Amino acid sequence: MTPARQMLHGRMARGAFLRGVERMTALVRPTLGPLARTVVVGRLIGPDPPEVLDSGATIARRTLQLADPFEDMGAMLVRHLAWQTHELVGDGSSTAAVLAHAILRNALRYVEAGGNPMQVRRGLERGLEVVLAELRQQSRPIDGPADITRLIAGTIRERDVAEMLGEVIDAAGADGAILVEDAQTTRTTCDYQDGVRWNEGYLSTFLLRSNETGGARLLNPRVLVTDHVLARAEDLLPCVEACVAADERVLFIVAPEIKDSAVGLLSVNRDRGVLEGAMAVRAPSMGEQRARILEDLAIITGGRCVSEAGGDRLADVTLEDLGTARQAWATPTNFGILGGGGSKARIRERISEARAELNGTQKLDVFATTKIQERIGKLAGTSAIVHVGAPTSGEQAELKLRVEGAVRSARGALEEGVVAGGGAALLACAPALLCMSADDDVRVGLNALAEALAEPMRAILGNAGLDAGPIIEQARGCRLVYDVLRRDWVDPWTSGLVDPVAVVRTALETSVSAAAVGLTADVLIHRPDASVTVQP
Repeated sequence: MTPARQMLHGRMARGAFLRGVERMTALVRPTLGPLARTVVVGRLIGPDPPEVLDSGATIARRTLQLADPFEDMGAMLVRHLAWQTHELVGDGSSTAAVLAHAILRNALRYVEAGGNPMQVRRGLERGLEVVLAELRQQSRPIDGPADITRLIAGTIRERDVAEMLGEVIDAAGADGAILVEDAQTTRTTCDYQDGVRWNEGYLSTFLLRSNETGGARLLNPRVLVTDHVLARAEDLLPCVEACVAADERVLFIVAPEIKDSAVGLLSVNRDRGVLEGAMAVRAPSMGEQRARILEDLAIITGGRCVSEAGGDRLADVTLEDLGTARQAWATPTNFGILGGGGSKARIRERISEARAELNGTQKLDVFATTKIQERIGKLAGTSAIVHVGAPTSGEQAELKLRVEGAVRSARGALEEGVVAGGGAALLACAPALLCMSADDDVRVGLNALAEALAEPMRAILGNAGLDAGPIIEQARGCRLVYDVLRRDWVDPWTSGLVDPVAVVRTALETSVSAAAVGLTADVLIHRPDASVTVQP
């Protein structure tokens, strides 16, 4: 039978949705800025004391449900965008929530008066493109551990840890892997290792264990590198048998694709204890570049690329064809290999070959040049493991989350640069929106976005106990930024009061997307009983 449903339409639906967005935003808004407030969250079970949190992403994550089911829909959308922003760039969750609420609130006023929500949404989307272009024009690169330390100091809030991370991120660069683990002591330390990281993730979630929600990590694996599509269980059987015969029971595979039958072979053998661990990741790039990258990975691990193009057969794979590593890891979007067993001399030779290739293509093909430079960086890259320590397990978990966020945030800054912080970069984009020509309904979307761009600065100033209105007006068109710690106007570039472009961009993109959903939602449906009985 179909479960009973409750519905809200039109104005009532949009009103309930907006109230949910407001309530969730009110939870995370106090965490914006260097003088942020805290939110105390009680434990669901057990005698442990409540958590004292000042991370918008964590606060949203701890909020499971609102009493009103229709308001809960708006709240859960903000919860999703906050955590999504955190996972993508490590920061900006509260900014995204504040922006989404402000955009939706501003735009809904017009829609409730009879405006066309689809045209208003079009204005938001057009405005987003303009603001992103403005942010790119404002951006400046960062360089060196001192710049990185200043950038992440507000997130970490422990000066010695921020300085250590600044050195680690600078040493690893944009391509080197940085893993964050729990320490067995109260101190936070780091180790450097040779390694490689690529922007391709695991091929199947069925190879994750039940406790591996964000990714997998394999210790001392054998590594199979191939350009074959692993379509059948029989394709992998010789490889698995060779590993088991040598008592090598951890297997990491880099391949273009793996089908269900081959996944099943790995999963069943792992669950039965024949293999201790197994993971397959997607081979990076495509075509000729993929072939060269796979050869790089084989050399790094000391194995051989089992190449279909070269006439190699999976049925002939032996243990000698498989590389080794101290550690391999995979997430939905990245994978890495640390401590590959390849010959240092062979790796240096491979780098020399790539540099010779680079010299022959520099004046011919910009794309090819970029890809070869990327390969050289990865072949010579450095990786690091940060061991996070703290006096208690709760403090350790919170600091670990901050460190992971800081690493993602700094990586984004190295790739895309930084803009003036304190909400100033977003505020500076508003004039470009107001100057655009557009029809009435589209103009409403542009105005709603332009007005919302001041909201992050307003929240930062309010959390510092300041009257936001006069300062925001003074900030419009000003090259200086108001520093709430110094209670003075400062140059953002010399003072280090900057934000990564990637963080601001992601917060803006997710907030506009969420606001567009709420703006065009005309019906809300609540299912009191989510179970569905299927009739035979």
